[in-house]
Amino acid sequence: MIALGVASRRAPVRPTAPSKLPSVEARRKLPRIDASTCLGCNACVEACPFEVLELDSYVARVARPEECCGVVLCEQVCPNGSLTVGEGDLIEGRVEIDERLQSAAVPGVYLAGDLTGVPLIKNAIAQGDRVARAVHEDLRKAPRARARVDADLVIVGGGPAGLAAALRAKELGLACVVLEQGSVAASVRSFPRGKLVHDPPLTLPVEGDLWLAEATKEELVAQWERIVRVRGLEVREGHRVRAASRDEDGVFCVEVEVDGQALTLRARRVLLAIGRRGTPRTLPLELGAGVLEKIHYSLADAASFAQARVVVVGLGDSAMEAALALSRQPGARVTVVARATSFTRGRARTVAELRRALESRRLDVHFGTRLVAVGRTSATLEDLASGKRESLGNDAVFVMIGGLPSWDLLERVGVVPRREPPPSERHGEAERADGADPETPPR
Repeated sequence: MIALGVASRRAPVRPTAPSKLPSVEARRKLPRIDASTCLGCNACVEACPFEVLELDSYVARVARPEECCGVVLCEQVCPNGSLTVGEGDLIEGRVEIDERLQSAAVPGVYLAGDLTGVPLIKNAIAQGDRVARAVHEDLRKAPRARARVDADLVIVGGGPAGLAAALRAKELGLACVVLEQGSVAASVRSFPRGKLVHDPPLTLPVEGDLWLAEATKEELVAQWERIVRVRGLEVREGHRVRAASRDEDGVFCVEVEVDGQALTLRARRVLLAIGRRGTPRTLPLELGAGVLEKIHYSLADAASFAQARVVVVGLGDSAMEAALALSRQPGARVTVVARATSFTRGRARTVAELRRALESRRLDVHFGTRLVAVGRTSATLEDLASGKRESLGNDAVFVMIGGLPSWDLLERVGVVPRREPPPSERHGEAERADGADPETPPR
């Protein structure tokens, strides 16, 4: 999911050179709890939608800091002010941006959505709107481009942040093009069929028509497609952005690949709204002919796997949710495979539901195990401790071990420095030992 800056709660700041501005979201927002005054009333624990907090000896504590998105619901319900939300630890690998979500390294390039580090669809919509306003103000003061341009603003990514920016840009009279490598709202389309898409009731306002307070994924996607059509937004699907650089005229040259062909778009400003997960991680397996079509990286329609023998690789939230959805289908036989030796992470509610499904034998979980081979009608598992192998009848495999963020694109644009690939991205090391979704950006 996605992000708005909590900067909207701060007093307005006078814009200065981007390189001199602080990195707004370079630090994680975290609850701070005064244990000497905490009442142990559980109000903050119940208010947090991401199960960041828990009670320990009648005192609230931060149990899952990596899940905090800084929406301050916990602070709002604390009856005596024992809990406040403030700056936490530095977030390594975060792109540096200024108060207007502009890159500190490459002025003229903006970022919105997951890349800024805070989740939630609602926040992404607000950030996209905010960037479009900032670009409009920036271009209003800037001299007209001396050379030909194809657009005032090129938006990379057709998710909530990108579409919100395009809507506001068009309203403000900016020539805008959205480039999407897949299809509009691809991340939302990957949700299970009928999944309720509902963010917590933030006090942050959301402008525009993209947000539906409570809707299934199908309703949300249909709403976005209708808006693109009715408002006449220029969204080019199947356009993969490879790089962007500024020429001597100050215009950004955006390099695009379409059906194997290269083309270049020239724009005065660029917004990167590509999300953080990027390309799904794969397993280091040799897959023969007739096997690739049974490998999946997201679950869109669990009902189509009724009566199927399914293996789910991974033990993060997305893997557990997929396994649960599959286990509810008539006749489905679901096996979860994880390197972890126990439930090492995941939302408490999801883990509890998976435990119940395991106890009721709706599915099976193989801890300390890896998938070593996939055939047309079989899957082979290996116990990591003993090396013993077991072959299962199999019709489908879901590999849900996270994704590789699009940091190579960020490097080519220049908003992050180039680095050597970390061990987690090298061949053969795609699946982390904890079985979780490995979404941490490279250091």
